[in-house]
Amino acid sequence: MSPTNDDRMFYLDIVEEALCFGWVDGLHKSSDETGLSQRLTPRKENSNWTELNKERARRLIKLGLMTDEGQKVLPDLSPQSFKIIKPVKRALKRDPKVWDNFNQFPDLYQRVRVDGVQSRLKFSKPQSYKHRLHKLVKKTRANEMYGGWCDNGRLLHY
Repeated sequence: MSPTNDDRMFYLDIVEEALCFGWVDGLHKSSDETGLSQRLTPRKENSNWTELNKERARRLIKLGLMTDEGQKVLPDLSPQSFKIIKPVKRALKRDPKVWDNFNQFPDLYQRVRVDGVQSRLKFSKPQSYKHRLHKLVKKTRANEMYGGWCDNGRLLHY
């Protein structure tokens, strides 16, 4: 989302500000008078973190913007903390072209896309998992990257 006038904020700015203070963005809903409202809540200890939010946190730390409160709720941000589960890896490796294309994509893209697939299993959403996995394989076979994965370039060079 991007602002349409000076009275609105970028969604990414809101998310980053929340992360800096140990909060998380939640549900958003439309409102006739304000256009959109976004719920922000304190992040619970050991809560689930998307790979996208982990990368945002890495960026905020490097820029010196993460507060002590934000630091307290951080997950393991090491590169080794992300693993591709066997069924997803098998699906990607099944077609050598898919696996080769996948490995040519940026590391962040790989993690964000795979996390988006794997997270559906964490939340007991098998149909959504299958749909997302199929889309990932199909787009990767076509050598196409899709979806928001680098915050319009913010996460590429920081």
